[in-house]
Amino acid sequence: MSKYHRAFKLKLAKLAQHESSRELGRKFGVSSGQIRYWSLVFQIHGVESFRHEGHPYSSHFKLNAVKSMQANKWSLAYCCAYFDLSSPGILFQWRSLYSREGTLRLTSRKKGKSNMNHSSTTPTPSEQMTEKELREELEYLRAENAVLKKLEALAQAKKKKAKKRL
Repeated sequence: MSKYHRAFKLKLAKLAQHESSRELGRKFGVSSGQIRYWSLVFQIHGVESFRHEGHPYSSHFKLNAVKSMQANKWSLAYCCAYFDLSSPGILFQWRSLYSREGTLRLTSRKKGKSNMNHSSTTPTPSEQMTEKELREELEYLRAENAVLKKLEALAQAKKKKAKKRL
């Protein structure tokens, strides 16, 4: 979600065609650089600007943007405006990834936490475990047992306290 609504961006981009971006920035509380970028997008795309319908961007689109920038020797801001990206930072990131790791790195990756690997629910028979694994399991089970005993003791103490109140 964009910080500014599309209508607001269009309004400032139109005003920037005739007024100073610095003055508009002071008046509306937006950086003058941001207003100049919006103005450039508006000059290229007109009233169809700021649609950003390509989310998430495909790897083909990303590669096309990076290669167009290199082939045409466009500035970062102009190339982002040409492709109507939400900000120049996106293309900067794509360009860096492409230069370091090539085309494969431009593929979209799933965001968020990865799924946990669920090990089998049946425990390994102790005959097949090494001595180190057996010791680790023993240590784990002792710790688990101690926690359960402590929990039981706390529950009994809570019951005793409740009886004393009555």
